[in-house]
Amino acid sequence: MSFAATTQGVGFAREPNSSTPRSVKSARHAPVVVRAKDAAALGKREAAGTLRKPPEGHPNTPTGTVKPMLPKRTSFKVCFCDIDGTLVHNPTAEAEWVAITGRSVPPGCFTYVERATGEQHKVLRLPPTSTGSQGVISIKTLTKLDRLRKGGVRLVLITGARLSTFLTRMAFLPAADAYVCENGGRIFYPNAAAPVAFPIGEDMNWRQRHNETVGPPDTDGRPPLERPGTLWDLYRQLDADGWSLDASSYTTNFRVKANSGKTPDDIANVVNSLQPGLTSSYNIGKADFYPVTSGKRNAAQHIVDGFGSNMTDAFLLCDDDNDMELAVAVEKAFLLSISSDFVQKTVTANPDKFFVSQTAGIIATEEVLEQIESHNDTLGQ
Repeated sequence: MSFAATTQGVGFAREPNSSTPRSVKSARHAPVVVRAKDAAALGKREAAGTLRKPPEGHPNTPTGTVKPMLPKRTSFKVCFCDIDGTLVHNPTAEAEWVAITGRSVPPGCFTYVERATGEQHKVLRLPPTSTGSQGVISIKTLTKLDRLRKGGVRLVLITGARLSTFLTRMAFLPAADAYVCENGGRIFYPNAAAPVAFPIGEDMNWRQRHNETVGPPDTDGRPPLERPGTLWDLYRQLDADGWSLDASSYTTNFRVKANSGKTPDDIANVVNSLQPGLTSSYNIGKADFYPVTSGKRNAAQHIVDGFGSNMTDAFLLCDDDNDMELAVAVEKAFLLSISSDFVQKTVTANPDKFFVSQTAGIIATEEVLEQIESHNDTLGQ
């Protein structure tokens, strides 16, 4: 099935230095160039005793699961990356590890200084989300992901974030070969043929798979209480029962919070009594509800099928409950943190599947990418 037959152009994200859409079966890329200082960075830090380890009780201290190095293997072909908590980090949560010292270059960039070593990191500050949080992403993270793509690895950003947050952030995120938001409900691809500032095209065949559950795309603009579909039937039911619900700018997903007299046990009861066609997962401590045809795992499979690849050629950077189904499906998963008991249990049950960072935040992201880059030494061959 051709790209043109399955996508609809809209203007949000341009693939740099490209005049045509990236084909599903693209030509082989040039080999990646790995800088020696990057390839040896972790080894040097360990030898010098400056590799920062989290303090006792920090969520990045899973018992018996930290693997300090990634085993060598043949080249990966697809990299899935979660966004919040994986590529983009909250400055408040970073305070234990780094301090902002002021503006840097290029414009919109700030300097983070590691408290333990004094090492500096240039970071971009993203626009605020609809909930008011304002994350940062490091320039080194952007550079290393760009280098992976140039080495022949297809990059897929895959997030539970709502459509509006995803679109607002596009200019600050790494250029990718596919973009997924709302826990797998929406899939977009670069479409440089579109005559707009930031061209991407939505995979409308994928979106239409969810029509019975969330309604057709032309109903997305209606208030959630007026939308057709079994997902919105659940929304109406919970709203009438006094739940605190968040469907602002969501189109294939809504979020439930345990407040207004509701407890986590109450959420569990809702999850356990879902109607056929619906499923759920937890993200940043809240429950998301969406179609069984959606989900990060299903969206990822759809994408690798289109790339002519498979899950054993893929790896994942992630951090939260809603990543775990995909994490156990790919060849290797790189955890930036142990964010919940469910994540810990998944890691414990699959110890050879996971690499767990020993640091946190932007430092962990950069060091995980250094390990991937230095050990994935057959890239482009």
